[in-house]
Amino acid sequence: MDQNLIPVRVTLTSIARDDQGEEDQPIRVLTTGKLRKTPSGYMLRYEETSVDDATGQAIVSPVILAMQPGRVVMSRTGDFGTTMMFMKDTRFEGQYHTPYGEMALALFPTCVSTRLGTDKGSVRLEYQIEMNGRFVSSQTINLEYVAEGGPVC
Repeated sequence: MDQNLIPVRVTLTSIARDDQGEEDQPIRVLTTGKLRKTPSGYMLRYEETSVDDATGQAIVSPVILAMQPGRVVMSRTGDFGTTMMFMKDTRFEGQYHTPYGEMALALFPTCVSTRLGTDKGSVRLEYQIEMNGRFVSSQTINLEYVAEGGPVC
């Protein structure tokens, strides 16, 4: 096992709002991951599991967060993969890969807040998201991690 990897518990809460400001039900993910200190910040790896509405099968998506003060890059692999970069007031354009085809993805972060440490840390992202040139929603993601054996966030 890599001595530089720190086992962590991850709590992620995501809230979406439509163009009228109506909130969807919050999504909360509790999982474990591995944290590593990098020269510019921290790298966090974890997996998100969801259920495919059409088939009822579990979909596991590996996620990598490269985190540093004021900047977060999120890479998700698997059937629904993408890479997104979050820097306050900086528009990001990329692709969202699905089994059904590619979609243009754009996001505009209005808040990118990080508190990073080896024992615990947090990331708050607020952003607007577009798919194929159309507004989809405003998103808020709150992610907290704590080293295994440490206090619960």
